[in-house]
Amino acid sequence: MEFLGFERPDGSVGIRNHVAVISSGRCGNELAATIADSVQGAVPILHTHPCVRLKEDNERALRILAGIGSNPNVAAAIVIGVGCENPPPTQIAEEIAKSKKPVEALAIMGSNGFQEVLDRGLVTARRMVSQTSQMQRKPFALSHLTLGVKCGASNATSGISGNAVTGQVFDRLIAEGGTAIFSETTEVIGATHLLAKRAINKEVARRLEQMVERMEARIKATGEDIRGSQPTRGNIAGGLTTIEEKSLGAFAKTGTSPLQGVLEHAEKPQGKGLFFMDGTAMTGELIGGEAAAGVQLHIYNLGGGLTSSFRCLPGWAGGLPILPAIVIVSNPSKPRDSQEKECYDIYADTIIEGKESIDQVADRFFQEIIAAASGKLTKQEMRSSYRELLVLYTTGPIL
Repeated sequence: MEFLGFERPDGSVGIRNHVAVISSGRCGNELAATIADSVQGAVPILHTHPCVRLKEDNERALRILAGIGSNPNVAAAIVIGVGCENPPPTQIAEEIAKSKKPVEALAIMGSNGFQEVLDRGLVTARRMVSQTSQMQRKPFALSHLTLGVKCGASNATSGISGNAVTGQVFDRLIAEGGTAIFSETTEVIGATHLLAKRAINKEVARRLEQMVERMEARIKATGEDIRGSQPTRGNIAGGLTTIEEKSLGAFAKTGTSPLQGVLEHAEKPQGKGLFFMDGTAMTGELIGGEAAAGVQLHIYNLGGGLTSSFRCLPGWAGGLPILPAIVIVSNPSKPRDSQEKECYDIYADTIIEGKESIDQVADRFFQEIIAAASGKLTKQEMRSSYRELLVLYTTGPIL
């Protein structure tokens, strides 16, 4: 099977063809937004990372921002900022340049000020968009596709409908030679041993256990019990009672393929197949790590209930326009009128209602993924007015 994508100089394949204007730090957001909003075909990457972070968080920020710029959905990139940030624009641009795509760094420090950098940025963005707009889609095997996933508003139906369907989609893509990445370390707690059994060797299994143990240690260091926040109040209202129960439902979205490796946040996988990535359950953080790892299409599984009635959730990748999101809803919930049905891509509530099997929904979901990879806009992408800042995953204090 094939999809239509854009070939990149490093051999990867994009399903979108954006010029990304990346703020190197939160102080550069205004510049990045002004440039991108003024040039059709350019998109801003705005985020909350400040300069008052410590080494580990700054290194992770570099990995995330450079990874986003290197993502196959980005044809060219501008990195812009004040110049005193950590990481600075030049360092991020140097990392992006390793992907062999056009990239330029602009900074206020060393220039004649804000307006000069803004003007240079506009000229650069227009030139890059003009060049990239001439690129044409070509057919590629599904082995070039990497999917990421996040579940939200989980309830008692998630594991037996939407998550189960996504698990089948993951298995089908991997059978075609593709790659799938899942995250949310807290949702491995309570069922780690089951996932470890799917590891390709003892080293991968032990690395998974160590990553979960590290997360548990961070939680315990705060004096809090994770069972006070997981399952969430919304999960409990939807019928979930324990973190183990929630983890088992979440595991359904990973399918049955062997676990090839365990990644740090925003780390690129080496090889194909199924990978686990360290990360929180906060969607705004998770999608940054996925995109940096090379995910071209993000799947968001909604359980149902009140949350699924919101038109624009953080899970829709609203703060990361290079990463299209395709949303699947598990449970028939009220209120949901015909207008709300137009906000989501796939409904798996037919499984709960007995109208379709998991296989049947997985068939149409897989076809929808191929269509989206080939250029069909997702419902999220058509809501272009929605924007939020990307939150970078951090583990240390703010100074």
